[in-house]
Amino acid sequence: MVVAALLAVVVGQALLANGQVQLSALQHELTMEQGSHSLAETSVAQLETPTRIVAAATRGGLVAEPSVIELPYVSLSVPLPTPKVTPAPAPTPPTPSSAGAGAPSGTGSASTSSSATTTP
Repeated sequence: MVVAALLAVVVGQALLANGQVQLSALQHELTMEQGSHSLAETSVAQLETPTRIVAAATRGGLVAEPSVIELPYVSLSVPLPTPKVTPAPAPTPPTPSSAGAGAPSGTGSASTSSSATTTP
């Protein structure tokens, strides 16, 4: 009985050690992949910079490089005029006759039609 218990402990220790070796290998692989992913992110960030894109488009003939860039002059000391704003028209309130016109059948309009048919 003692031998079987010791054998079970040895087998358990062997399985535990094997699991730890596999876990260590997976952690190492994860670290390597995270480093590779970080390098790929850095490469993408460098490739998507606007200056690189404009330079590549200019080299490829897609964009003509402007000789002079003209920007409009905006004075910061002179305030802009207040825009003229007109208020939106107020919505018209619904009339009582138009409110019942769209009522589905089986509501108030059905009771008025049944009373009209019973009157001679």
